[in-house]
Amino acid sequence: MHALLFCLDTITYKLQWMECHCMAAAFGSGAMFSLVSGFGGPNQAANAVTSGLFFALVQGGLFQIGQKFSQPPAEDTRYIKARNMLHNLGLEGYEKNFKKGLLTDNTLPLLTDSALRDVRIPPGPRLLILDHIERDLELKRGKRGGRN
Repeated sequence: MHALLFCLDTITYKLQWMECHCMAAAFGSGAMFSLVSGFGGPNQAANAVTSGLFFALVQGGLFQIGQKFSQPPAEDTRYIKARNMLHNLGLEGYEKNFKKGLLTDNTLPLLTDSALRDVRIPPGPRLLILDHIERDLELKRGKRGGRN
């Protein structure tokens, strides 16, 4: 039964029925449950459809409840300046490199070519980032403030 549910779920997912693939799989599972168990009486076709609809409605209800309670991921506040800088430079694709290297907003004034190289940022974007930090008065103040 679980194998059938898995197969139906996989097939409907592959067909890109994103929101209804769980319900379609649940319908198939309910229909097969009815047929295999003999649940319901002599009219197996009607019972299979009824059980399938019941399983699909329950699955759909659970899906909707899950959607209401799920929340979007919270924005990581340690990377706000870094994210804005990368966006302004058109280098949004390197945000994941900053996060992997733990290059937070507090580390921006301390960035060096080697630090950016360590997080696998290519030479061109490295130069743009370092130039931006050098020209940004707020970041330059942070750099001088950190050395005093």
